[in-house]
Amino acid sequence: MTDVDGLHGCFLATDENGQRLFAITSSDGTPQHAALSIVQLASVPLGIGSVSPLTVSASGGTTVTIRGSGFQSATAVSISGKPASVSFKSANMLTVVIPSLTAGPQRITITNPDGETIALEAALTAN
Repeated sequence: MTDVDGLHGCFLATDENGQRLFAITSSDGTPQHAALSIVQLASVPLGIGSVSPLTVSASGGTTVTIRGSGFQSATAVSISGKPASVSFKSANMLTVVIPSLTAGPQRITITNPDGETIALEAALTAN
């Protein structure tokens, strides 16, 4: 199978929850033999999509919203190795109260209860 569409040569998208992948595929690479393929994932992969705000106070206490995928109700977050207070909002959103930090770029690490972990270097800056 070859991923194609008539305008761009390839097309891949996910649903709003990251549980299904949609691809326009073709058995011979031509648009006239194109079809839509849908893949249902057994579980949504852990991912970080956005962090807001991007600048926080180094003294701590700022609430940050992390949007992404695969979050679980007991997900843990650390900022540059320091544990943060986490509120689970949904499988796609967490709010985190930032601990006190040294000034500069900060790494966010998210760990689900099953041990799945993802990190984003320089995800935010403490001033």
